[in-house]
Amino acid sequence: MIKSEYKFFLFGMGDREKYIYKNKALIRYKDNKIIYAWNCCCEEIIPEEYTVILTQNDGGRVVLTENEEGFYVNDICLSSSKICLPKFEEYRYPSHLKILLHEVLINIIDGKPVPNYFVYQKPWYRDSAMMGMVLKATNNLHLIKDWVLSIDEMYDKNNAGQCEPDNLGQLLYLISLVSSREHPMVQRVIDEAKRISENGLLTGLTDFGDHRIYSTLWLKFGLQALGIEDDITSIPVEFDSYARMFWMDRRGIETETKYQNNYNRLFPYLWWAVKHFENEAIDEEFLELSYPMSWEKEASQAKYEQISQLSKVYADNKFSAPHTWHASEMFLYLIEMEK
Repeated sequence: MIKSEYKFFLFGMGDREKYIYKNKALIRYKDNKIIYAWNCCCEEIIPEEYTVILTQNDGGRVVLTENEEGFYVNDICLSSSKICLPKFEEYRYPSHLKILLHEVLINIIDGKPVPNYFVYQKPWYRDSAMMGMVLKATNNLHLIKDWVLSIDEMYDKNNAGQCEPDNLGQLLYLISLVSSREHPMVQRVIDEAKRISENGLLTGLTDFGDHRIYSTLWLKFGLQALGIEDDITSIPVEFDSYARMFWMDRRGIETETKYQNNYNRLFPYLWWAVKHFENEAIDEEFLELSYPMSWEKEASQAKYEQISQLSKVYADNKFSAPHTWHASEMFLYLIEMEK
């Protein structure tokens, strides 16, 4: 991971306008315009409080903060809307959970959930479904409801235009969060699943690999979320390196899996998902309180040049942060841990 050392902070959670704080200035994302710039001798970024405190050279203070009502610079509200920001006081890692929730909410832009709003312009059903679990747990589903209801394509086709079979179950799950089995896409998805099934498993490539068990587990999960019975009675024993990423339902998964070198070097959400499935303890080095906590590196479809607005170092290293699949996997595992 590339350490930021708290050099920036992002404001504009949920459907609010996006702002970037860096280099003692506040920049509006949409036009890269500097809204405020300060002469300060001290800055304090407090990620778990969604706050930046600046001490100016004349001794005055400027507080940039975001809460459930809006984003404020001192008493001036720059953007307002209702979001839910729990304190997580009953959990073992409350500060981590608050930061991770921020990293999910900050990547909802124009009502659409994206992996990272700098380098991805469209939602991915896979990442969006994981985000949906976080939004459900924190009473924030209203932020993506209109987008989900508007979906009219079974596949997001974001991975080089491929129709990835796991999208079918992810779409059903997303629909279950805000609608019912009567949604017009549900029957279309069921018919498509039957068309591409072979020996009880969905066929096709997911993340450019054969992950038919993972894809089929998503389908079962989506159908169950909508209260629809399926005729998939068992999952065959065969190799699928993604199978143990599906921690949401461990039943019937006898396939072996293996860690891959790039799981934590490039795509840490895969590593966290397997840890969650195995219910393994997480070393403290992976629980360092930082900002941002989530990231992705060298993804094939990301447009890294676009994150230079935030960080040229990120762009040069093909690195994006925060990242919603990673943030969601961390959040959903940490929220299960005892105090």
